[in-house]
Amino acid sequence: MDLKNSLPLTTFYLLLTVILSGCVATQKDVVNLQSDIVKLQNQLSEMQKNQADLSVQMEDLNANIKTLNSKIEETNERFVIFGQKLEDTNVDFTNKLSLLSEKVTKKIDETKPTPTQIYGAAYTDYTMRNYDLALGGFQEYIQQYPNGTLVSNAQFWIGVCFYKKGDYKKAVENFDKFIASYPKSEKIPSAKLKKANSFLKLKKESQAIALFEDIVKNYPKTSEARQSEKYLAPLKKSQ
Repeated sequence: MDLKNSLPLTTFYLLLTVILSGCVATQKDVVNLQSDIVKLQNQLSEMQKNQADLSVQMEDLNANIKTLNSKIEETNERFVIFGQKLEDTNVDFTNKLSLLSEKVTKKIDETKPTPTQIYGAAYTDYTMRNYDLALGGFQEYIQQYPNGTLVSNAQFWIGVCFYKKGDYKKAVENFDKFIASYPKSEKIPSAKLKKANSFLKLKKESQAIALFEDIVKNYPKTSEARQSEKYLAPLKKSQ
């Protein structure tokens, strides 16, 4: 049927205008839609880039936190050493009285070293990575002053020294000794974490997992618990 002839002329042109305008509108919508898609793709690319940057920042943050925890541990240890000055004073005073009573003419630097001098020298060796010297110093402290206030700390650092030397079996043995002898020490979570890491080095994953879980359960809200959780996720996936 001839649409032009069957409709009044004005009606035909009006209908034609509506149809053409509809086509134009449709093409415009497609263009707008394509523009929106490009914008979304650009936004997605930007989000992916930001996510990659965020991952790098998180890794840097974790590294900084680990360094900070190490510095805090070292600072706390130095405060402990400083706190032993009173014990040193008493021992030093006793030594001097003995020297006077016996009329000994040796120089003061040849007298028996104080507890803190032995412990402090051992810890200094540890911070300088002289682990063999540090081991000897901590062991000497325990032998010379078995009732000293820093005996538990000395035992802890003996375990750490063996760990740093790569002797993970002896590290585990000494951490076991520390944990059994000083269950209320504030260093217990750290000792357990280092013991768990020693198990990992010895390829004893199941024992490491059990210890990480123990830390998360019994020492929540500690840095050791947070580190344990990070170890647990990949370990459990691999089993």
